[in-house]
Amino acid sequence: MSALEHMAQGRVLWPLEAKTHDNVSISIVNVHQATAKRHDLQWQVTLLLRAMIEAALTQRRIMGGDFNAALSRYGYAQSTSAVCDKVDKFFQAFVHSTHGTLIESEAHTCRDLLRGSSTSLEHIITWNLTCTSICTMQSSTSNVHWVGAECNDHALMSCTVGGELLTYRKGQVVGGRPGELKLKKIDPKQLPRIQSKFNVITSPIAQETRRRYMAGECSAEQATVQIIAVRVTTARKHRSHA
Repeated sequence: MSALEHMAQGRVLWPLEAKTHDNVSISIVNVHQATAKRHDLQWQVTLLLRAMIEAALTQRRIMGGDFNAALSRYGYAQSTSAVCDKVDKFFQAFVHSTHGTLIESEAHTCRDLLRGSSTSLEHIITWNLTCTSICTMQSSTSNVHWVGAECNDHALMSCTVGGELLTYRKGQVVGGRPGELKLKKIDPKQLPRIQSKFNVITSPIAQETRRRYMAGECSAEQATVQIIAVRVTTARKHRSHA
């Protein structure tokens, strides 16, 4: 089995139950759906997600990740159209039938530079949270940021959901009213500014981690966790100084 083959089987980071400052419960779920070629596994993962939602219909919920399904595709081979259509319709049916609100990306989030194809496989779905529209599946859009190396095939997405609920309340905002909401956002323009420093610091660590994995000194999971931890820590450090 290759280092990433297990990802094709799908996985769910089961609900993180969080509380807002107003003691409102929010359920957060991260999903990496099985590959489109394994619709049987996609069905099993979706069955579990549906059961979780139906067990608590009024629960405020945010679900995000790579669903290996899309609303639109460009440059895909005709030979894959039947498989893609099946998983895409299956995903959309899941959102509709569970009364979720899908936040579509402003542009495609996945690309294959060699084949010239692109699509959006990453999505954010919300339940029982404030959205732009409650009548349609689609709500406000998420921003897409291409950061890191040119060969990266997945982009970074960012958006705001439940702004009035998921915002820190201060007793007094200077120049504002008592209790006024103030939303702290990360400026996406900071990402390109730290990219060169980011790559200089993380690339050698990633190469050493890969060497350790190839030499059998660590597992694929350990290598992945280490690289992600280094990238997150480095990004936070330099973003705060950007």
